[in-house]
Amino acid sequence: MIKTLEEIGLTDAEAKVYLALLELGSTTAGPLVKKAELHRTTVYDCLKRLAEKGMVNYVLIRKMKYFEAADPRILMNILKEKEGKLEEILPELEKLKGAGKLRQEVNVYQGIKGMKTVCGNMIEDLKDGGEYFDFGVSGLFREVMGSYWSLWQKQKMKYGIKSYVIFNEDVKEKNPRLLKDYYGEARFHPKEYSSITDTIIYDDKVIIFIWTARPPLAIVIKNKDNAESYKNQFKLMWKFSKR
Repeated sequence: MIKTLEEIGLTDAEAKVYLALLELGSTTAGPLVKKAELHRTTVYDCLKRLAEKGMVNYVLIRKMKYFEAADPRILMNILKEKEGKLEEILPELEKLKGAGKLRQEVNVYQGIKGMKTVCGNMIEDLKDGGEYFDFGVSGLFREVMGSYWSLWQKQKMKYGIKSYVIFNEDVKEKNPRLLKDYYGEARFHPKEYSSITDTIIYDDKVIIFIWTARPPLAIVIKNKDNAESYKNQFKLMWKFSKR
């Protein structure tokens, strides 16, 4: 019984005092201390807390306090009260849980199929005229994905997806066909700042494509604050990149 009483919110000592009172009936503190096998101070502390819970009451007889346990059915009222309080805050708890999910989500995709999944998801997310920002573009996307690069550009055009991409400057010489197929606005990193890691930012997502991995790898991070931070970095790079 003590374990059950603990589960509804009583301490071990409170449970012992309450059970002892049920057995003794109306009693002074002395017999209660002996029955509960607790220190006198602990018993008095428990009686005070139990009284606050409505589980103990007392009467004064010739200046002596006689304690008595309330009807055990009061425990059901305590449970109902706790349940009611929980129901009141439950919507807020669910909001917090939802916020936690939105705050951070990381997924990793591998291989050609994985890359197509990530790019396909982008099209779905942005097909109502969305936009994305991309830097560190070396041309490896087209090299690894082949004709899918051109298909992806056509899908962007079809759905009116805006793109702002900072290419490595050497793409102009090494891969002019890529620039011809590309749909969107373009600027260029100076050669000394070239990158082989393609970083895309849109909505609340940051996607890091590692084309040189075997198999190729994409890390999708869903985090609003993180995406805003990357977007600010992109804006700074865009400002100082060459047309």
